[in-house]
Amino acid sequence: MKDKVEKILSSREWTFADLTNMSQLVKDFSEEIYTQLDSKEKLSIVWEEEIFQKTIKFGNFFQNLVIEQIQLQVASILQEQLINANVNFSNNKNKEDEKDDISKGSLGGKPLKERTTNEKKDSEE
Repeated sequence: MKDKVEKILSSREWTFADLTNMSQLVKDFSEEIYTQLDSKEKLSIVWEEEIFQKTIKFGNFFQNLVIEQIQLQVASILQEQLINANVNFSNNKNKEDEKDDISKGSLGGKPLKERTTNEKKDSEE
C-alpha cells in the first residue's frame, strides 16, 4: 500500500492547498488505489477485519456467504435436472430387463443345439 501511495504522490506536483485537505486527499488516493487492485488484493485487505460489532471476521462471513450461494445454485440446478430424470436402483429390475429374460429358443427361431425339433423321438428312446 505504501508503494502505491508514494507512486501517486510522486506522479504530479502538488500545491500546499491540495495537501491541506487531508480527508479529500485520502478519499481521492483511496479511490485511485481501489481501481488498481484486483479482486484477490481487495479481499486480502479486508479478510481478517472483524465485522458485525467485532463478533465475526470478514473472511468467515464471506466464506459462509459464498458457500450459501453455491448451495442455493447447486440445489436449483439439481432440482431442475432431477425433475425429468429416470432413476434406476440396481436392486430393482427395469421393465426392459424383464423383457430380455425370454429365452431365444422360445421365440420360434432356430432350435437350441441341446434339443432337437422332434421331442417325441427323444422321449421314446
